[in-house]
Amino acid sequence: MTSLKSAPAAAIAMVGVVTCMLGTLAHAQSAPIEFRVVAAKGNPSSCTGLDAALSRVHTITLAGDTATIRSAGGVNDKMKQTSPNVYTSSTSLGGNTLVVTADASKTPRTLDVKEPKLGCAWSAVAP
Repeated sequence: MTSLKSAPAAAIAMVGVVTCMLGTLAHAQSAPIEFRVVAAKGNPSSCTGLDAALSRVHTITLAGDTATIRSAGGVNDKMKQTSPNVYTSSTSLGGNTLVVTADASKTPRTLDVKEPKLGCAWSAVAP
């Protein structure tokens, strides 16, 4: 008889555990990810003009199949999901086109910024 009385309590506890797990997963998806990009070694000298703006903290916020990138340096854009937990954007900064890729599908999470015309690259790993 005690097993019958404890079965409802166990079921309630299990529902609580599952709810907590789902809530944690949803929070992890929307928790901002902060990056501080660093210029690639061997960047052409023409890339140094973008270093100051790109060296500031970039914050990526995931939201389903989109993400948002924000930085004090002027990189502010919506990103589109190109594969599970990988987001890309093409944005303009100081007359240069930047291709930004955030990869949250692996650990550590990464952020890559490229300026294809000049051959510039910057990258970061989330702490």
